[in-house]
Amino acid sequence: MGKISKKSVDYFEMFEDGISISLEAAQALQAAFADDRIVEAELKSIKEIEHKGDVHVHQCLRKIDVAFITPIDRTDIVEIIKAIENLTDSIDAVANHIYILNVQNSNTYLRKFVDYIVLSCKKLDELIEALKNFRKNHVKINECIVEVNRIEEDADRTYAEGMRRLFERETDPIAIIKKKELYQLLEHTVDCCEDVADLVEKVMVAKT
Repeated sequence: MGKISKKSVDYFEMFEDGISISLEAAQALQAAFADDRIVEAELKSIKEIEHKGDVHVHQCLRKIDVAFITPIDRTDIVEIIKAIENLTDSIDAVANHIYILNVQNSNTYLRKFVDYIVLSCKKLDELIEALKNFRKNHVKINECIVEVNRIEEDADRTYAEGMRRLFERETDPIAIIKKKELYQLLEHTVDCCEDVADLVEKVMVAKT
């Protein structure tokens, strides 16, 4: 990367770039689940996106390491960057497990979870954009955080309903194991979205 100029570092751009990678991975997952038959090519593309996220995090940490002054606490910056990375990693984990478990067909609950992930990533994108001018955008930031939390609550209800339906109607024990694991991973991914929003909220509370 060469010598890093402290004046040229845009810490909020780091967040924006990271969440755009998460959104790209989420949309690839959504494309894979668009029809009843899961599209394997879309799943494979997520690994490349996740690798791009890893490179981005390494670059960010190097820039932060040489910084003298940051707009928000250095620890908070690192936590947000790593929380975004965890989100992308979680999406990648879903794609990996679909391959490992040889799940070939989608269903209503799987598609719902993926839609929640995409919606949350889009709302996080708005949140990070508003964070650039956090002193003026408190209302917008709060609205985005509330919406991400609401989506997470919807995902929790979908998880409970999906698991109840699974144990109520599915008779194949292998199918139960596969769907149960995917539901858990997808619900966890929505939680990762909420983790990013919660960290931003923590920063905002500290700034007020």
